[in-house]
Amino acid sequence: MPPNPNADIDLDESGKVILNGKGMSVAENWRDLPPHLIPMRLRSRLPGAAGSDRLACFVHGSGPFHEGPINDRLALVLKAHNTRAGNVVPSRLDEVQSFQDDLAATRSEWSIEES
Repeated sequence: MPPNPNADIDLDESGKVILNGKGMSVAENWRDLPPHLIPMRLRSRLPGAAGSDRLACFVHGSGPFHEGPINDRLALVLKAHNTRAGNVVPSRLDEVQSFQDDLAATRSEWSIEES
Protein backbone atom coordinates (compact mmCIF):
# COMPACT_ATOMS: atom_id res chain seq x y z
CA MET A 1 0.00 0.00 0.00
CA PRO A 2 1.38 3.46 -0.81
CA PRO A 3 3.56 5.31 0.10
CA ASN A 4 5.67 2.15 -0.35
CA PRO A 5 7.77 2.84 -3.50
CA ASN A 6 7.07 -0.74 -4.65
CA ALA A 7 3.32 -0.56 -4.05
CA ASP A 8 1.09 -2.68 -6.27
CA ILE A 9 -1.29 0.24 -6.87
CA ASP A 10 -1.27 3.99 -7.32
CA LEU A 11 -3.58 6.35 -5.44
CA ASP A 12 -4.97 9.73 -6.41
CA GLU A 13 -4.90 12.75 -4.10
CA SER A 14 -8.14 11.66 -2.40
CA GLY A 15 -6.87 8.14 -1.61
CA LYS A 16 -8.79 6.35 -4.35
CA VAL A 17 -7.13 3.63 -6.38
CA ILE A 18 -6.15 4.87 -9.83
CA LEU A 19 -7.55 2.56 -12.51
CA ASN A 20 -4.33 2.12 -14.47
CA GLY A 21 -3.98 -1.66 -14.67
CA LYS A 22 -1.89 -1.94 -11.50
CA GLY A 23 -2.94 -4.39 -8.81
CA MET A 24 -2.11 -7.70 -7.19
CA SER A 25 0.34 -9.65 -9.36
CA VAL A 26 -0.89 -13.00 -10.62
CA ALA A 27 0.24 -15.54 -13.19
CA GLU A 28 -1.09 -18.58 -14.97
CA ASN A 29 1.49 -20.63 -13.10
CA TRP A 30 3.53 -19.59 -10.07
CA ARG A 31 6.69 -20.27 -12.08
CA ASP A 32 5.71 -17.31 -14.31
CA LEU A 33 5.82 -14.82 -11.41
CA PRO A 34 8.79 -12.48 -10.94
CA PRO A 35 11.50 -14.15 -8.81
CA HIS A 36 10.97 -11.71 -5.90
CA LEU A 37 7.39 -13.02 -5.53
CA ILE A 38 8.40 -16.71 -5.41
CA PRO A 39 9.46 -17.94 -1.95
CA MET A 40 13.14 -18.90 -1.64
CA ARG A 41 12.05 -22.32 -0.30
CA LEU A 42 11.00 -23.13 -3.89
CA ARG A 43 14.52 -22.68 -5.32
CA SER A 44 14.81 -26.45 -5.80
CA ARG A 45 11.83 -26.21 -8.18
CA LEU A 46 12.74 -22.82 -9.69
CA PRO A 47 16.34 -21.61 -9.46
CA GLY A 48 16.42 -17.89 -8.82
CA ALA A 49 13.38 -17.78 -6.52
CA ALA A 50 14.18 -14.83 -4.27
CA GLY A 51 11.03 -13.98 -2.33
CA SER A 52 10.45 -14.13 1.38
CA ASP A 53 9.53 -17.54 2.72
CA ARG A 54 6.55 -15.80 4.35
CA LEU A 55 5.02 -15.65 0.85
CA ALA A 56 2.93 -18.45 -0.63
CA CYS A 57 1.86 -19.27 -4.18
CA PHE A 58 -1.89 -19.68 -4.56
CA VAL A 59 -4.30 -20.85 -7.23
CA HIS A 60 -7.78 -19.43 -7.77
CA GLY A 61 -10.26 -21.41 -9.81
CA SER A 62 -9.67 -23.93 -12.57
CA GLY A 63 -10.77 -22.11 -15.71
CA PRO A 64 -8.66 -20.53 -18.43
CA PHE A 65 -6.32 -17.67 -17.58
CA HIS A 66 -7.76 -14.78 -19.55
CA GLU A 67 -8.57 -11.12 -19.08
CA GLY A 68 -11.99 -10.30 -17.68
CA PRO A 69 -14.11 -9.92 -14.57
CA ILE A 70 -13.39 -12.03 -11.50
CA ASN A 71 -16.52 -10.77 -9.76
CA ASP A 72 -18.48 -7.50 -9.77
CA ARG A 73 -15.64 -5.61 -8.00
CA LEU A 74 -12.42 -7.19 -9.33
CA ALA A 75 -11.01 -7.98 -12.75
CA LEU A 76 -7.95 -9.65 -14.28
CA VAL A 77 -5.86 -7.47 -16.60
CA LEU A 78 -3.13 -9.27 -18.54
CA LYS A 79 0.32 -7.81 -19.07
CA ALA A 80 0.83 -6.51 -22.62
CA HIS A 81 4.23 -8.22 -22.89
CA ASN A 82 3.27 -11.50 -21.18
CA THR A 83 -0.21 -12.99 -21.44
CA ARG A 84 0.72 -15.60 -18.81
CA ALA A 85 0.88 -12.87 -16.16
CA GLY A 86 -1.35 -10.04 -15.05
CA ASN A 87 -2.84 -8.07 -12.20
CA VAL A 88 -6.04 -8.37 -10.21
CA VAL A 89 -7.39 -4.83 -10.30
CA PRO A 90 -10.44 -3.00 -8.99
CA SER A 91 -13.17 -2.79 -11.61
CA ARG A 92 -14.31 0.61 -10.37
CA LEU A 93 -12.89 3.68 -8.68
CA ASP A 94 -12.78 3.04 -4.94
CA GLU A 95 -10.84 3.63 -1.74
CA VAL A 96 -7.70 1.55 -1.22
CA GLN A 97 -9.26 -0.11 1.84
CA SER A 98 -12.24 -1.25 -0.25
CA PHE A 99 -9.88 -2.79 -2.82
CA GLN A 100 -7.99 -4.59 -0.07
CA ASP A 101 -11.28 -5.78 1.46
CA ASP A 102 -12.47 -7.02 -1.96
CA LEU A 103 -9.25 -9.00 -2.40
CA ALA A 104 -9.53 -10.41 1.14
CA ALA A 105 -13.14 -11.46 0.48
CA THR A 106 -11.90 -13.86 -2.22
CA ARG A 107 -9.36 -15.53 0.10
CA SER A 108 -11.59 -18.54 0.83
CA GLU A 109 -11.53 -19.31 -2.93
CA TRP A 110 -7.72 -19.61 -3.07
CA SER A 111 -5.58 -22.60 -2.20
CA ILE A 112 -1.82 -22.99 -1.91
CA GLU A 113 -0.23 -24.55 -5.00
CA GLU A 114 3.53 -24.89 -4.98
CA SER A 115 4.08 -28.22 -6.70
